Amino acid sequence: MMYSSLVIGALTILISLDRARSKVPLYVGGILGSTDDSWSKYANFYNILFKVAFEEINKTDILPNHELVFVSKNSKADPGLAAQCLFEHINEEPVKVAIFGPPKSDPYQIVGQITPKFNLIQMSFLAKTSNMIDRNLYSSTFMTNYIEDDLNPARLAMIKYFKWTKVATLFYNEEIFVSQMHEFHKLLDDENITLVTSGLIADMEAVEVVIKRLKQYGARIIIGAFRSTKAPEIFCQIYKQNMYGKKYVWILTDSLYSGWLDRLEPGDAPGCSIQNIKDAAYGHFTLGQKQLRTDHIVTISGQTAEEYNSWMKNISSQYDPSTHLLSKYSPWAYDAAWALAVGLNNSMKYIGNNKLEDFSYNRSDIYDAIQRGMSEVFFQGVSGAVSFNNGRRVGPAFIHINHEDRNDVAKYEPLNNSIEWWRTPQSLFPGGIIPRDSFQYVKRRFQQSYIGLTIVGLLIIIGVAVALGFLVFNIHYRKNKNIKMSSPRINNTIIGGGLLIYVAVIIMSVDYSESLPCLNHHICMLNVWIISIGFTVVFGALFSKTFRVHILFTQGMIKKQTIKDAHLFGLLGVLVLLDILFLTLWTILHPLRLLEKTVEVELKDSDTILVETFHVCYNEYQSYWLSAQYISKGALLALGTFLAWETRHIKVPSLNDSKYIGFCVYNIVVVCALCVPVTFVLPPEKPTAKYVFTSIVCVFTTTLVLCILFIPKVKLRKSTDTIRFNQSLGKQNNLYKKSCKIGNEPTKTTNVSAVEEFGSDFNQKILEKNTINEQMSKTGSDIKLISVESEKISTNSVSENADLRKQREDQKDFNCTSL
Repeated sequence: MMYSSLVIGALTILISLDRARSKVPLYVGGILGSTDDSWSKYANFYNILFKVAFEEINKTDILPNHELVFVSKNSKADPGLAAQCLFEHINEEPVKVAIFGPPKSDPYQIVGQITPKFNLIQMSFLAKTSNMIDRNLYSSTFMTNYIEDDLNPARLAMIKYFKWTKVATLFYNEEIFVSQMHEFHKLLDDENITLVTSGLIADMEAVEVVIKRLKQYGARIIIGAFRSTKAPEIFCQIYKQNMYGKKYVWILTDSLYSGWLDRLEPGDAPGCSIQNIKDAAYGHFTLGQKQLRTDHIVTISGQTAEEYNSWMKNISSQYDPSTHLLSKYSPWAYDAAWALAVGLNNSMKYIGNNKLEDFSYNRSDIYDAIQRGMSEVFFQGVSGAVSFNNGRRVGPAFIHINHEDRNDVAKYEPLNNSIEWWRTPQSLFPGGIIPRDSFQYVKRRFQQSYIGLTIVGLLIIIGVAVALGFLVFNIHYRKNKNIKMSSPRINNTIIGGGLLIYVAVIIMSVDYSESLPCLNHHICMLNVWIISIGFTVVFGALFSKTFRVHILFTQGMIKKQTIKDAHLFGLLGVLVLLDILFLTLWTILHPLRLLEKTVEVELKDSDTILVETFHVCYNEYQSYWLSAQYISKGALLALGTFLAWETRHIKVPSLNDSKYIGFCVYNIVVVCALCVPVTFVLPPEKPTAKYVFTSIVCVFTTTLVLCILFIPKVKLRKSTDTIRFNQSLGKQNNLYKKSCKIGNEPTKTTNVSAVEEFGSDFNQKILEKNTINEQMSKTGSDIKLISVESEKISTNSVSENADLRKQREDQKDFNCTSL
């Protein structure tokens, strides 16, 4: 009995050895290797891995009549050398039925386009380039690794699961990301899902602009694709734009490696702290595939993934780790060897009377049979279920949530297009509420500030009251000699101009509060007209008075001439007419139009965005017209300043306003220099601030000008000083000095000019501007005698006796305005 058992065992061994010797070898070429960099030790280990894998395969009943033999060449990760290695494989015996590698993307793109020309199956286990999905170029490629594009079905399934219908995309300008997003956009279109906007980061300096654009378009669900090296700056801008938290969902990929947040250093994102970046990145999702499965399923090799990992680590430990080291991507390579074996085994039923060993580089029929066999591959590998769709691997994708750590929360299974959740989906979001894919927009007219309206209204009331008070004063005291000398009708015109500016502010308030919608289409230019004409009336009238004083007191000799108020009104009319012509051209050619603008206000802790509408006056050419207007008004102020300077020595408060003109112009220039730029800087999105600021400036400056001009006149109304004018100018041939004695006191009047109309008598050469007050004549009070020179004015106090009074009473009176 024992003898029989030994015989049977020996026969079994002999049969097995005979089968091994009778198996036909099928050669597989490898294009591996790398340069002498940190990755070369991983590349070197793939040679060992494939040889071990094929040894394991040859022990199974897969390809029972064949054995796989691996022959490798080193391309040093160079595209040109990779192509050379391929041609060496082709030209050297024996014939290769398939090619493994290259593992790097750039060499693979070259070799992958050549192998179809020689009917060679090519297995990719690491190269990641989106170009490989083009079956016209890479028709012989089968991948056991994944590329970023393979995550698109998982993205789409997640979007549909949460019933989101609007999404946005954000990706870096790199071929691997651009390709997958283009494909994803096509999937969105096929599923009738709205792409709100798409942000392409071509330059990291433009990240802020791209993120702002996402927010501007109301993106809530953002699908992103970029590397960990770019993530700090991107999440910094996400933090600054407040696009994180429970209102937003960021779905990224595992190109953001696990633990990148723990490796942040100060300065990685200028303008943001490490905590800012962590806050913005908290709770984002990542999608990715696993290199090594985590369950305990027994794979095609007869091992679980855990057993495989221990076994492969044991093999790796037998080599120098500085030259040969196990990579985390090794499960993809190991499954690639099994996939080729299963595919070749499947193809045998399609080759008819041919055999696999009959393959040559011109046997397209055998190549087509192998292609069909590879398309039918399906098995449980150490990296997961392995199958192909147009050469691309079909496998599960995993969904991770990123809080302090990265945790698996779900698995997407492409075979049945479903998501298996390992945690309640609602618990993944803050507050347990699934975010909406868009904001709810509520449109309304912007809320006017009643406080602002009240403040402006009170200021208008005060300003109008002050102006009307000065107007009543002018009318009541119009016959007062001091008020009369200041031209009360011109003063009333100045007050009228101020009231026009107050009216303009009232119209601004009407526009702001929308009290009279019927004015909406005309209110822009109406306001411009009123303010412009009001300004011209105020300062034109003021400067015309000063012009009269300039004419009277700065001539080379005194001539009899009449400059009445009518002349001044004529001069003012010319200025107003020029203003009207300018404004008419503006209104006809490029009038300001009332445009409706909107500003979005995002409510805190709400999915509602208020879209507030407001009106602005705008024309694309308005800057040119405004510049011309500022120049013309500035020229008017400059002219007034010149006249004030020329008449600065005329010390007659009731007649000369030069000092007050200086104060007015100074205040106007200072206020405008400070406030006009502010009105341009204030954004139209803040209509209340712009309205209140502009109104306060207009009311304040107008009231200030009126107070500067009229408060001194209010004080001057009770002045009892009698003013006499003795005009003398700088021409020496018309000047002489004369002394006289009045009473017991000597009196000197110097630089008296000759007036031809009065003959040679001294009394006829004195030009009196006002009648001496009778009461002062009786009491003998001191009076002022003013001698006006070309450069200065001298005042001499003299005592008036009875004889001189008698002589002066006979002189003809001359009104100031008739000189």
